[in-house]
Amino acid sequence: SHQGLHVPTQVNYVAKALPIFAPGETVRGPTSVITRYLRTAYLWDAVRVQGGAYGCSLGFSRFDGVATFSSYRDPNIAATLDSYDGTGAFLRANRLSRAELSKAIIGAVGELDAPQSVDSRGFTSMLRHLLGVTEADRQIWRDEVLGTTPSDFVQFAERMDALAGSGSVAVVGSEAALDAANALLPEAKRLRVRRVL
Repeated sequence: SHQGLHVPTQVNYVAKALPIFAPGETVRGPTSVITRYLRTAYLWDAVRVQGGAYGCSLGFSRFDGVATFSSYRDPNIAATLDSYDGTGAFLRANRLSRAELSKAIIGAVGELDAPQSVDSRGFTSMLRHLLGVTEADRQIWRDEVLGTTPSDFVQFAERMDALAGSGSVAVVGSEAALDAANALLPEAKRLRVRRVL
């Protein structure tokens, strides 16, 4: 579904979620390297630097295979959605050098093993217990992250291309911004606008 939530605001909040992996399909460690790379390289440049959004992110759950794009305090809607859908093309057009790949892997490992406060460690431990994630599972994931190759980026790009037009979209913005976005979006991607405030 494509929802546009009309509120009195001067900026927009643009989110899109899509299942990159089918339920039950195995998700491997390279996805965390790739999604982190997209968040810190492509989306940062396309949505924040060029697009003017105050911030953007790409979250990915290895447990359900869903990727979630979001931007906040964003002056754009249609251009941001186009950027989300352009991730596959970006990955294909920007092959990583050996040094860039190493940097991306190191960044992903840094997120896996980031220092945590006592409270955060307790919460993380509880989540791992509830999800059935063992230390052996974490080591397998870490090994897969360390083994990420350029072909993993190509395979991910193919998945993104196949799914670019799908997923759920939610946009919070002004009536004028939502109407302007709908004038630019193809009919199948237009937002169903409703007033919430």
